[in-house]
Amino acid sequence: MRVAIIGAGISGLALAYYLQKMGIAYDLFEAGQEVGGNLRTIRQKGYVMELGPTTLQMSEELLELITELKLESDLLPIAPRSSNRYVLHNGKHQKLPSCAKSFKSNNLFSWDTKYRILQERQVPPAQVENETITQFFERRFGPEVVDVAIAPLVSSLYAGDPDQLLVSKALPSLKEFETRYGSVLKGLMHRKNKGVFQKHFSFSNGLDTLPNAIARKLISMHLEHQVECITRSQGKFIISCSNNGDHDTEEYDKVVLALPAHQAADLLEFTFPGMAAALQNINYPPMAVVHSVYNRAEVGHSLKGFGTLNSRTEGTFTTGSIWTSSLFGGRCRTHEVMITSFVDGSRCAPDLLADEKQVLRQVHEELRATHNITALAPVFQHMHLWHHAMPQYDLYIEDAHQMASQLENEGLYISANWGTGVSVPSCVRQAKELANKINSEAPFTLNS
Repeated sequence: MRVAIIGAGISGLALAYYLQKMGIAYDLFEAGQEVGGNLRTIRQKGYVMELGPTTLQMSEELLELITELKLESDLLPIAPRSSNRYVLHNGKHQKLPSCAKSFKSNNLFSWDTKYRILQERQVPPAQVENETITQFFERRFGPEVVDVAIAPLVSSLYAGDPDQLLVSKALPSLKEFETRYGSVLKGLMHRKNKGVFQKHFSFSNGLDTLPNAIARKLISMHLEHQVECITRSQGKFIISCSNNGDHDTEEYDKVVLALPAHQAADLLEFTFPGMAAALQNINYPPMAVVHSVYNRAEVGHSLKGFGTLNSRTEGTFTTGSIWTSSLFGGRCRTHEVMITSFVDGSRCAPDLLADEKQVLRQVHEELRATHNITALAPVFQHMHLWHHAMPQYDLYIEDAHQMASQLENEGLYISANWGTGVSVPSCVRQAKELANKINSEAPFTLNS
């Protein structure tokens, strides 16, 4: 059996790695010169900047993979002082409660909402068809929780709207907590007891350490191979590349698409037009990631924490900021601070994000106002625009998920963040599960 994997993001890389361990023949095709997909680190003028996720959350599969790749010495846990998280609400950074004592004393939520949160354990589970994140949290915690905390969190994670995203798809663990424990808070307490698998971390030289380490282990990876077409002949798949024809005659028993939905749609238009149409309906709003560096002496805010979400009632330009230099050392010079801010393209004018100078200026002015910064301009500023940031787990993704499941019978599989979750741990877990599934379907041969 031979498998073609298209796309060398973390999903495609992890799948190739696991198939290689199992002795299954594969070819991994990547159109670009680099691997990692959204997991991308850049280094400019001595600054280390993450263009995708800033941190990863440890999971069982990630820890196993990191150990096998011998990356333990490169692990960089977040600083202990970074456990505090804040919300910009009523013009002030207010600390999110982390325990019962701080919950009672903070002013983030009204007393009515505090009482409602404390009573969440008494709210009976409910099965609501196509329930959105907003409906779920309003049902269990009240509308203020959505406006103050959940909406900006969803904007930062998905560049999306909690009024549209389905809770069962976008935040499945929380829905599972309600079903399994009868309470989200009970489920969160249970998960907290798992310890190491909830820790956030990076690597000393940036998060692209992980995809680059996987890539170095692969024996059948082909960079700068733009797959142009997928055809079928007598039950086999044939992959056609536009600029490299050395694999055009290779036949594959299975094909795995590890691509964003819109790119996968282009490849399936001829062979599986129904699936292609479903993929075209998956929405990917744009998002701008802005890194701003200031001299520490010109920043009045203590920055003692992970960062801040901006309540949607504040009407801010950014959805929130991560205080990157408080999480990890080595991201900027010791006398400087680095702040990473996010601008959700679904909340601003369509053409605004294309104007980089205006975005940088507005981010700086907002940081000055909200972080007590006296500098007239940052020491350094960088913007990266994701034209297609994150897939939206809304009603439009349902058809693609259903059809993807059916097409597995045809030998076509999905290993991408629009499949079972946008986080890196979810992508690695899905890749491992898919490798095991493909391995179980491999024909048994008896060597003489």
